[in-house]
Amino acid sequence: MTPDELQQKYLGSLTERIEELTALARSVQQGDQTAEIKLRNIAHSLHGSGSTFGFPQITEAARNAEQAVPAGLLPKVAELIAVLRQVISAGAQGGNVTDILIVDDDMDFAGLLKSSFAGKPEYRLFHAATAVKAQEYLVKNRFALILLDLVLPDRDGRDVLREIKLEFNIEAPVYVLSAIEKDLIRMECMSLGANKFITKPVDIEALVNAIDKMLKKSIKRELTLVPLGSETASSAAKRVDGPKVSVTGKAVLVAEDDAMQATMIRQRLLKEGMVVDHVTNGQEALNSLHDKPYALFILDVNMPKVDGFDVLQKIRKDPITKNIPVIMLTAMGSESDIIRAYDLGADDYILKPFSAIQLVARAKSLLKKAV
Repeated sequence: MTPDELQQKYLGSLTERIEELTALARSVQQGDQTAEIKLRNIAHSLHGSGSTFGFPQITEAARNAEQAVPAGLLPKVAELIAVLRQVISAGAQGGNVTDILIVDDDMDFAGLLKSSFAGKPEYRLFHAATAVKAQEYLVKNRFALILLDLVLPDRDGRDVLREIKLEFNIEAPVYVLSAIEKDLIRMECMSLGANKFITKPVDIEALVNAIDKMLKKSIKRELTLVPLGSETASSAAKRVDGPKVSVTGKAVLVAEDDAMQATMIRQRLLKEGMVVDHVTNGQEALNSLHDKPYALFILDVNMPKVDGFDVLQKIRKDPITKNIPVIMLTAMGSESDIIRAYDLGADDYILKPFSAIQLVARAKSLLKKAV
């Protein structure tokens, strides 16, 4: 093979490396020490091969990842992945085409958007109806813009946004699309790095024109409503999460009829020092609202006897409980439930299944605002 052919073959291998690094990073987050060793081994390999094939930036980023202390490994791996993507993009053919990723399970919306761009050959649109499919595209492609729905069938869009901006340092601007009109959600998305928060239904023609103008003029930073400036991912994360909040002694009422879910919630909140009461249906929840000076209510939407919506209504009409924060638990993709919950006065929602870390983060965020 000629040197150019060898370099192209090497470039072709980098996509698989990105996939491996991404999967191993997830395993490290879950406490897998074997995955950490494998991550460093891949970094070691890239450290040796990058400059050999004419990519010293790969060698530098890989060295930083290989030599990183345990606490700093994942950020360095994220930087390495970003460098690999940049190298792939720079070496790709057909660089005059601008790629846009639509992450939305609304097939009609995606179809309309694709049709509206049909007369613009300079753009190429990719569509992912789930977060999993979006991750596949993000690993393999470099996008100029990401349109992200807030409620997806398999994940909360806020978590996908956090991953895009704070974990993997993808620089592409992100426009969040949502039928949920809530200032708290809007500000959270902007703080996580979203460039725009667009409320559905969307004027497709206006959106296409705005995207075309933004991409052609390359004014991404000027359009950012909450400028990130030169912040690192870690500093942005600190701004989002804010100062640490003491929740010790805070009383929480959990209304959840699923025994396994309830046990997980209760144990995790108890570990944080909270006082937790658990009821198994909506009627029990109504009977317990005044048992303690609760600081937070966590309500499942679908419960026996009285559902979570009815309980939420009673909470908001009761002068004693009307200002107490409420988190609603609902199934993945139930956007209509989420909108209804907000209309009735909910403060936040969590999509099932969810992680204990996610639950505690949401609870602390609301308790901090209630102080």
